[in-house]
Amino acid sequence: MNRAVGAGPPDGLVRAQRIAIQAAERISDTTEAGQTEIEVRDRADALMTELGSVGVWTPTVVGFGAGTLSCFPTDVPSARPLWNLDLGMVDVHPTTTDGWFGDCTRSFIRGDNVPQQRALSALETLHAELLAAAQPGMRACDLFAVFDRLLPPTGMVLLDRLQNIGHSLGHASSYDEGYIDRHNETVMTGAWAVEPFIGNHLYGVKREDVIWFGDERCTVIA
Repeated sequence: MNRAVGAGPPDGLVRAQRIAIQAAERISDTTEAGQTEIEVRDRADALMTELGSVGVWTPTVVGFGAGTLSCFPTDVPSARPLWNLDLGMVDVHPTTTDGWFGDCTRSFIRGDNVPQQRALSALETLHAELLAAAQPGMRACDLFAVFDRLLPPTGMVLLDRLQNIGHSLGHASSYDEGYIDRHNETVMTGAWAVEPFIGNHLYGVKREDVIWFGDERCTVIA
């Protein structure tokens, strides 16, 4: 459960999330055409260990091309390779020795496919606006309403199979306060992962960061 929300994010949470961000961004920067989802999953897991993670609280998800259409813990990376004109996605979930969870997703592109680049740019703009909209005392459904307003101009749809854009994140636990969806009226306190996942029938793009909802301000952990 989330506790002591009057202060900023706990040091342990910050450490865990920074491991997640470093791993996801290094993978997105260095993955090359021809590498497979399995190879990149294994590299991401090894990198998290190198950065200080002691395990993962849910499996690492990697998807290339058509594999970007789903991002769920039961999605097992395959031998599908990344093309030289392709979108990719990595979703990592490190844990620390003191039981904190990190959660970060990054999408990336290889080559000059213009529609794919537009999709990625639209996602990044939408995601930034969502983070900026976070306010103390906001309900989960209120943040989803912001997403609902921002989505139509992108020309894409919400791909998450549970139709949400994130979830609560506690100490050694997650989902305790539910999801960021149109039905959850829970006031967001403590850590919440914000992860819009949008796309079309060909590919998806997703970006995830963690916000700490304090009593007086919201902090994006970076």
